[in-house]
Amino acid sequence: MNVIGIKSQISSIYSPEGGLLVTVINKTGEDSVKGKAVDTESTVNNGVNLVEVGGFDAVGIIYDSGIADGEEMRIVVAGVAEVLYINAATRGYFARINISADADDVPGGVISEPLPSPPLATDKHFREIGHVIETIASPGLAKTIIHFN
Repeated sequence: MNVIGIKSQISSIYSPEGGLLVTVINKTGEDSVKGKAVDTESTVNNGVNLVEVGGFDAVGIIYDSGIADGEEMRIVVAGVAEVLYINAATRGYFARINISADADDVPGGVISEPLPSPPLATDKHFREIGHVIETIASPGLAKTIIHFN
């Protein structure tokens, strides 16, 4: 199966890491950066943009780096993704979209933090993207089992 398909269609395949890849249109306004979080982009069919700082409802994690804006790229929508953390990441921790109160907040940014205590706040629930399964000591890519709320 050709992973990069016709722009009017969406195709999918699994990555070597175990993530379900879907082909979309990069509408981030920049070359793609592996590991950043994206949400849907409403002005272009099959397009995605970076999740805004403090945003909700991520739909995937960028898989391909260096893909120009307007071109096809792949995102991970389920399974294992290499997520780009703006802080150190600890396996067993919760992964969520960054907010303005986080250090080094950036569009598409993700942080690792201890699991929240019940009752869970709605803002945390809808910013969650999954659970870290690989520890890294400084910002960078770490394997994460992703799911979106």
